[in-house]
Amino acid sequence: MSARRFTLCTVAFFLVGGQLAAAHAETCPEVPDDEVALRRSVAKEFFAKAEEAEAAGDKQAAIRRYACSLGLAPHPSTAYNLGTVAEKSGDLSMALDGFRTYLKLAPEATDRPAIEARIMALEAKISELRKDIAAKPATGAAATPAAATGAPPPTAPGAATSPTVPAAPAAGTASRGAADTGARARHVAGWITGTGAVAALGTGVVLNLVARSKMNTCNTQWAATMAGAALDYCDQAKPFAYTSYALFGLAGAAGAVSALLFFSQPDTTPPDDPATAPELGLVPGLVLANGGAALVASGRF
Repeated sequence: MSARRFTLCTVAFFLVGGQLAAAHAETCPEVPDDEVALRRSVAKEFFAKAEEAEAAGDKQAAIRRYACSLGLAPHPSTAYNLGTVAEKSGDLSMALDGFRTYLKLAPEATDRPAIEARIMALEAKISELRKDIAAKPATGAAATPAAATGAPPPTAPGAATSPTVPAAPAAGTASRGAADTGARARHVAGWITGTGAVAALGTGVVLNLVARSKMNTCNTQWAATMAGAALDYCDQAKPFAYTSYALFGLAGAAGAVSALLFFSQPDTTPPDDPATAPELGLVPGLVLANGGAALVASGRF
């Protein structure tokens, strides 16, 4: 009898121990803030687990794991995924926090108007649900719309729900982050090219003034003395004049490229083949040869 009781106790111990281990595995670990590499690594693990849970239809597990990943390493893609899954599961407050965090982490996101519209819709839904709950008696027998569908009731914005949205920069899922990075890269290239255009224009003006000065000296001495030495000033003015014309042309071309970089709106939809993704590479440079100049640019649109 005692042996059987011992066996039952042992089995119960292992069952309880297994459940505790599983629960501990779902707990978001506490990683010191100065352990940046470790935080990123753990965030990536939870991000991958969240994707698996989302694909399997376990939205609650996906929300917990996305939230943990976002808390460890904030990233726009994680915040966006968290908001999307929470919205589908009915956790309107968590969805609201996720989308707000996404816009904070990606202020120049190309889909910002659409996300702001979703935020407004979520705020309206939460406001309506609060009114419905307040209008019902404390002993209310009727379930809220969220309870009727089996989804968890919405929580108030700002209330403590899950850990603050963390982000795991996982390759292949951060298409929105890549699009924002591309926009910033185009703006940086635009500033660089525009600065080069201004520098070329300023240099061209200076050289043109020097050329005009030498030509004036040439004309003045020729009119006064008819000496051949006056022609030397004319010859000296030519290189300055030709170079200034080349710089004027270069400044115009660089200015056009800079405007294109600032105002062009390429398609930011991620293609199926990364090799076909639009990219723009610019190598601005002044190439002088036989009195000419050229602006070199390479890339794929």
